[in-house]
Amino acid sequence: MGLALGGNNALMPWLLYRYIIGELLRVFALSAGVLVMVIAFGAAIKPLAANDLIGAVQTVKYIMLATVPMLQYALPFAAAFAATIVLHRLTTDNEIQAIAVSGISYRRILMPLVLMGVVLVAIMVLLTQSVVPRFYALMEQNLASDVTRAFRASIDKGNPFVVGKIQIYADRILEQPNPDTGAETRLILIGVAAAELDDDGRIATDVTACQATVDIYRHGSDTYIQLEMLDTVAYKQTTGELIETPVIRPTPILLPNPARDHPMFMTRRVMLHLREHPDEYSAVKEAKDALVQVMREIEVWRQFDEKLRSDRPLELVGEHRVLTIDADRVDRGKLSTSDGRPVRVRSVESSGATVLYDANQAVLGLSGGSSLSELAVSLSLEDYDVIDEKTGGLINQRERLEFVGLAASGLIEQDLSTLGYEELLQRAEGQSNRVMRRVETLKDHITDLRLRIESRLQRRYALSLTALMLLLLGGTLAMVLRGSLPLVIYAWAFVPSILDVILISSGGHMVKSGQVTLGTAVLWSGNALLAAIIAVAYRRLMRN
Repeated sequence: MGLALGGNNALMPWLLYRYIIGELLRVFALSAGVLVMVIAFGAAIKPLAANDLIGAVQTVKYIMLATVPMLQYALPFAAAFAATIVLHRLTTDNEIQAIAVSGISYRRILMPLVLMGVVLVAIMVLLTQSVVPRFYALMEQNLASDVTRAFRASIDKGNPFVVGKIQIYADRILEQPNPDTGAETRLILIGVAAAELDDDGRIATDVTACQATVDIYRHGSDTYIQLEMLDTVAYKQTTGELIETPVIRPTPILLPNPARDHPMFMTRRVMLHLREHPDEYSAVKEAKDALVQVMREIEVWRQFDEKLRSDRPLELVGEHRVLTIDADRVDRGKLSTSDGRPVRVRSVESSGATVLYDANQAVLGLSGGSSLSELAVSLSLEDYDVIDEKTGGLINQRERLEFVGLAASGLIEQDLSTLGYEELLQRAEGQSNRVMRRVETLKDHITDLRLRIESRLQRRYALSLTALMLLLLGGTLAMVLRGSLPLVIYAWAFVPSILDVILISSGGHMVKSGQVTLGTAVLWSGNALLAAIIAVAYRRLMRN
């Protein structure tokens, strides 16, 4: 027998505990190591299947990083396997029976499993709530670190490279490392087509170009790309315009970073902070900015309209001219007069010359930042007459003219973007349907964030408790089913444990979808099932 009986029974439980825990740790360490490597390799299959996206060095690094997150799944099953093997051997060698005959209850025999299980739960909580999210982020960064490889792989396969609402196609791609622009890498695209999608996923603008350059910059963990397209032709679906320009250089595009934008990659501390300050979350921030933009636009139209209705001219200042608009009202950018006469625009050029425009249709447009001080105004004139004072009032008829990059003077400044989301929602209450749609979108994003955080936290806690449940389940079944093979006993423990993991995942998805009460019940029902099986097995053990 592995245990010597007799002596002081008061000391014997501690000798027993050390012996059982020592055996458990030995088998547990071996089985956990094997399971971690197998599961980590399984996690690498998906990126490996994406041909050309990661190289050999990245694959090895990915598998090494994946070993830590996979511990959250390997530890509970390794614990169940260790308890099954150790307790089954002690039972078949009649050591458990001898210990029970000496006066030590089964409850005390199982105490080493409880102690080890409690420690495992603490380790699992630390892993799932703090360590694992960081390693998930490192794994994601490892996959996304080589933007050049991902860009090249997409273009070579004839697929678009997708960044947010931008899709970029090209016939060929060339790489120029260490360009003189300070970028990490420059990609040269030949035969380029790019499309910008609207909120409904439809093409809003598409651009074709003979050639384009893509400069890739890194700032900390963020990656930016700067696109410059040469000899372009752009088509806007909303206006039906076809515009030819020599160069298009949009603002730098920040590549998505799931490690920053998904609760899966967030520690408990970060999630609790975001739950209280949701407007720091990227999706909520975008929805908030969209609401601010609409409210800012409405406020600008209100101030413009108020100025025109009080017979004060609207003045717009450009780089080379000052425009003074004579109209009676403005409705969402469309200028009009009360008596139907043309809208008159007086342009005083930097040279001192004055030009008058009488337009049958005049439309203002807004662009720029969230505050009024960052506002850029455009003015489009259609079907208009040009009256040039230098030529003695000679009138020329034209179809279309557009002034861009204008600044509006006399606006009362209020930067709504500095407001917290709660105050912003209060300001928006009772406004137009357009504003209220943005309000509902913002509320939906905040609710979605909080539900995802609640789901993720509960899933992590439930998975941590599974370690204790499986350890006790494997040990109890090993003593009850002493006549069965260890692998058969482990199979009896394995099936409900898999069901437990499925219920945790399913319940988490239900919580995330808004079914909080039912989802919470489903999420924890797996551990409740394991506890019920343990109770039945322990009762049968006590009877025998």
